[in-house]
Amino acid sequence: MPTTETDKREAPVRNRAATEARILEAARTVFARRGYDAAGLREIADLAEANLSLISRYFGGKDGLLTAVTDQFVSSRRDGGLSYPPQETLEKEIYHYLHAKLRDDLKDEEIVRLIVSRAAIDAAFRQQGAAHMDGKADRNFRERVQRLQAAGRVAGDVDIDLLFAAVMHVSFSVNFFGAMIGNRPASEVDALFRGFAAALARGLPAPSPT
Repeated sequence: MPTTETDKREAPVRNRAATEARILEAARTVFARRGYDAAGLREIADLAEANLSLISRYFGGKDGLLTAVTDQFVSSRRDGGLSYPPQETLEKEIYHYLHAKLRDDLKDEEIVRLIVSRAAIDAAFRQQGAAHMDGKADRNFRERVQRLQAAGRVAGDVDIDLLFAAVMHVSFSVNFFGAMIGNRPASEVDALFRGFAAALARGLPAPSPT
C-alpha cells in the first residue's frame, strides 16, 4: 500500500509519541530503582533507546521528566477501572475501595515512595503536584456512589467529592505510614479500613423515605 501525504505528516507525531512513552517508562524504572537524585539521564536514555537530547527537548530535563512520570501515574490511577465488583452498600464500597487502593500502592511502592519523598523536600514539585489535588472524586469512586444513590441506598444530597477526600486521606495515611513505613500487619490494616468504612457510612444522611 503506497504511503500517502497524510501518512508522511503523521509519522513524526507517532514517532515522537512512541519515543516519549519509552522515555517515561524508562524514567519510572530508573527513578524507582535509584531514587531521584541518583538517577542519571544517560541511563534513562539508554534504557529507552533514545537520544539523550530528547529528554530535554520533550520534557525540559530531569525535573520535567519526574513531573511527567507523576502525571502519568496519577492519571492512570484516576482513570483506570476497579478490580472488584460494585457493592450493595456504601460501607462495603468504601471498604473494598480502600483495599483496592492499598493493593495498587503496594504494587507500585517504589514510585509511591519516590513521589511522596520528593514532594516532602521539593517545594516546586509539591506545588506542581497540587494540580492533581483538585478536590474532585475520581471517576471510579464517583460512579460507584452514584450507582448506590440511583438504587436508593445513599442519599442523593451526599457530597461525593467531600466523601472521596475523607476516604483518600485515610487511604494515604494507612497505606504509606501504616503499611509501607510502619509495616503494620495485614489484620490491623484491615481492621482500620473496616472501622473507618462503617463509621463514615453511618455518619452520612440516610435516604429520605419514599
